[in-house]
Amino acid sequence: MTSKMFSLALAGSAVLGLSVSAFAGANKPASLLVYPCYDNSRSTETLITVTNTSTTVSGTASADNVQVEFVYINGANCLETNRTRTLTPGDTLTVLASADNPNSNAGYVYVFAKRNGAAISFNHLIGTSITLSGSDTRDFELDPIAFLALGADNATTDAAPADGRRDLNGTEYEQAPGELAFPRFVGQGNGAESRLILINLVGARFNAVLDFLVYNDNEEVFSAQKTIDCWDRVLLSDINGVFNNDFLYNNTNHNVNEIAGISFNEVGWFSVQGTVANSSNDVVLNPAILAALVESVHGDGGGMLPWQLGSGRNGELLNLSIQSDL
Repeated sequence: MTSKMFSLALAGSAVLGLSVSAFAGANKPASLLVYPCYDNSRSTETLITVTNTSTTVSGTASADNVQVEFVYINGANCLETNRTRTLTPGDTLTVLASADNPNSNAGYVYVFAKRNGAAISFNHLIGTSITLSGSDTRDFELDPIAFLALGADNATTDAAPADGRRDLNGTEYEQAPGELAFPRFVGQGNGAESRLILINLVGARFNAVLDFLVYNDNEEVFSAQKTIDCWDRVLLSDINGVFNNDFLYNNTNHNVNEIAGISFNEVGWFSVQGTVANSSNDVVLNPAILAALVESVHGDGGGMLPWQLGSGRNGELLNLSIQSDL
C-alpha cells in the first residue's frame, strides 16, 4: 500500500486500491467473528470465509470437528437467517452471501463455534470477507471483528441465565470496545465518497445515539451526532458537513502540507462512541457499537476497521426485545 500511494503521489491522482487496515486485538483466532457488511444488491457480491486453525486430529470426529453457525442480520429489518456447517481440523469454508442468504440485500453476519447445538469456547476461528462490485471498481475487503470466548476450551458459553444469545459481557465473550477510532478519512467530495458501517449491540428494537469527535489535519476538533437502529451504512457527508472537503479546506486552519505529496483532498480522523440507546420500554446508557469504514477515492475503494479505545461496554448478538438485559 505504501509503494502504491507513493507512485500515485508522483502521478498526482488518488487510487486507494483493495486494502485492509489493522484493528486492535482483531488479528487473533476466536470463537465469535462479526463481519460488518455483506452486500447482495444488484451487481454486487460478498464472499465470506471462515477457517478452522485447529489441526488436532484424534480420530474422534465429535471431538475434532466443530460446527459454525452463520447468522445473517438483515440491515433493513434486523431479521436473521441461520446456516450451520461443520469444519474439520484445518478446514476452510467460503460462501457467497447472495446464495447463502438470497432473501436479504445487505446487513452484517456473525459466525460462532458450536457443538451439539450449543455455542462453545473454540478460539481457533479466523476469517475474512471481500465485496466485489460489478458496476464499478469499489471492491473492498474487511476482516471480521473477533471476540474470544472466555471459558475453557470446548466449554459451552451460554452462561446462566442462558438466553441463547452471544453475550459480549466479559463472561461469555470479551466485552465490546468503549470507543472506536478511525485513523483517517478523506475529505468528502472532490472525488471522495466514504460510507460508515455501524452495528448497534444493544438490540434490534433500540435506537442508539452516537457521538463523534472529528479532527482535521491540524488538531482542530468538531462534534457530530448520528442515530442508528440495529445496522446502518451511511455516507460520512450525511452524518455532518464537517467531513466534507470544502468545509475542511475553507473553514478550518488546515495543514497545507497534508496529504503529503497530494493536494486534491483534505484528511482527518475521527472517533465514535454510543451515548444512549432507547426502545419503547427501556433506556441503556453508553451502548456498545461496532463499525467499519469503506472509502472510495476517484472510483476505487478500500475497507478499514477502527482501533479500539478502552473496553468494558456490554453488548449482545442479537436482542430482539424492547427490554434490555445488559
